[in-house]
Amino acid sequence: MIRFASLGSGSGGNARRVESDASCLLVDCGFGQRETLRRLARLGRRVEDLAGIVVTHEHGDHVGGVFPLARRFGFPVWLTHGTWSACMAAAAGVDVRIIDSHASFAVGALEIQPFPVPHDAREPVQYVFSDGERRLGVLT
Repeated sequence: MIRFASLGSGSGGNARRVESDASCLLVDCGFGQRETLRRLARLGRRVEDLAGIVVTHEHGDHVGGVFPLARRFGFPVWLTHGTWSACMAAAAGVDVRIIDSHASFAVGALEIQPFPVPHDAREPVQYVFSDGERRLGVLT
């Protein structure tokens, strides 16, 4: 089963949680650490349960909290080369995993298929998640 929750959406920050029975990820994280932890707790989740963060694009309301959170808790961040090139300085000291915007990849029990989308960013993508039984498309 795949579960989904929005931690928030808007110009002040965007973050979504996607989880299967065995894997939990954030899609983007535009909130500061304290606010992200508060919003996860409101959903009954802990940041330590995350396997990492997948990033859609480099705008601050989507990545503002990604790298500080990943650095503090030591989990990886998946993003396209174009997005990484726009965030390179902020990503120092983080386990960055560059993805091909046309190729699926797995994180634990979740298979993730990125899809390139038009947007005013370097290499933006959206994602479809699958646990082998169900699929969930996250379009922001």
